[in-house]
Order: sequence, then C-alpha cells, then structure tokens
Amino acid sequence: MALQHNGCYARQPKERMVEEVRNKLLRLIPAEELAGIVGVCERIQLRRHQVLHHYRLPMEYVYFVESGLVSVAARVDQDKFVEVWLIGSEGLVGAPVLLAAKSAPLHRRTVQVDGEALRVKTSDFSKILENLPYLRSVVERYLAAVLVQTSQSGACNSYHDLRQRLVRWLLVARSSLGTDNMPLTHMMLAELLGVRRASVTECLEGLQKEGTLSTRRGCITVEDAVGLSKLSCDCFSLIEYEYRRHLLLADHASHRETGATITSTSAPILPTTSARAPSRTSG
Repeated sequence: MALQHNGCYARQPKERMVEEVRNKLLRLIPAEELAGIVGVCERIQLRRHQVLHHYRLPMEYVYFVESGLVSVAARVDQDKFVEVWLIGSEGLVGAPVLLAAKSAPLHRRTVQVDGEALRVKTSDFSKILENLPYLRSVVERYLAAVLVQTSQSGACNSYHDLRQRLVRWLLVARSSLGTDNMPLTHMMLAELLGVRRASVTECLEGLQKEGTLSTRRGCITVEDAVGLSKLSCDCFSLIEYEYRRHLLLADHASHRETGATITSTSAPILPTTSARAPSRTSG
C-alpha cells in the first residue's frame, strides 16, 4: 500500500479496508455499519509530534486510531500542557464532537508514538452518527470510559507520588499499544507528566533495578507486567476495569440486536495486564 507525500495512503477498495480495520471500537459494530463508516474514511500515517487537534482551534477530522499512541493534554500555563489521558487502538481522537464541542477543543491532541489511523471529516462524522446507531452507542460508551480515565488521572496526579503516577502511565500506554516494547523517551514522559526529566530517570532506574522493566535509548520494555502492576496505585486497575465494562456492554448490545453469537474470538478491548480487580474503596 503506497504512502503518499501528504501522509495518506492511496485509496483502497472498501472491502479491503473493512478487512484490515484494527480499531477496537469499529470492530465492535455490525458489518453493515462498519462498511458505512469505513467507506468515508481514509487511512493515514500518524507521525510523532504531529498535532491532530490544536488547543481552541476547530477540529477538522475525527481519527479512529489503528496503531500508535496519542496523548490528550490540558493547558496548565501559557505554553505548558500536561497529559490527561491516552488514546490507542481502543479509542478515537475527537470524541467531544458528540458533545457539540466542534469549534474550540480545550485540549491538545498530539501523536506520541508513530502509527496509523482512519480519519473522517468532522462534518461527515456528525451526520454519519445519525444513521449508524450501533456506532453512536459504542462511541457514547467509550466517552463514558474516557470520563472515568480523566477524572481518575486527575485524582492520581493530585494524590499519588511520581513513581505511582509513572507506573500507572506506563501500564495504560502498554495496554493502548498492545506491546511490552514501547518507543518512549525519558524526556517525553517528563513532559507528559509535568515533571523534571531527572525525576523520571530516577524512577525508571529504580524500577529497572527491581526487574519490572528495562530501558535503552528511545525504548522502555516491560519485563514483568504483573510485578509492575503491583507497584501501581488502584487507579490503573479502575481505569482498565471501566474500559472493559463499558465496551463489553457495547459489544454484547451489538451482538444481541443483530442476532449474532458472541464467540471467544472477539478481540479484547485492552490487553490483560493483571488479574487485579479495582478496590471497592477506589474513586
């Protein structure tokens, strides 16, 4: 598949695009709706540092992430932004369109890890949702999960120490990327967490000594996901649980309405990290 100079791939037949869809939200909807949304999408390459939505500027496109990682950052100072949630192949960039927040997003959405996405014009997406009820339901449930992630991340940033926040961030990134090998730098993590690079390096060195992860230039590898999750606060397990709960409900609703049978081949919403359940006192 040839990549054009503007970062878009040459147009593919709709049937092939449907077969190649990797976004977990789109894979939850019935085949006829999937064909409908994919037919108006174009596959593009996501490049690190690429800003998909600027702070307080119109959102031209909605992106269904296929691979890679996008951060959503809130403005905390004139030129400083701090990450409030992450988006991988389990989500979409531009969900506020459903809330009629089309003209002035209050967050900046930036690609942190290279990947691909299916994008659709915001104006087309709003119209499409009126005619694709299952897609709308899935996106609404995704929004509910995002609200949990943002509120829990805010609480985590206020209450927990840097080590716990860093571990939570790494676990969420691992789940979104679906891999133990994450192309992340110390500086990137420091900027997203709003702390000094030296502080991140110190935390990572401690985690490496404990055997939960290893680092090399431009890459962090999770060596012991279960061990790493034990070092996290309850925030990660709560976020993971809510994603699974909301989107599994959407999956069941879609299959129930279409009369299909749910099988064990259904793709998981997020890769499993541990068997930990959220504490009853969380949140």
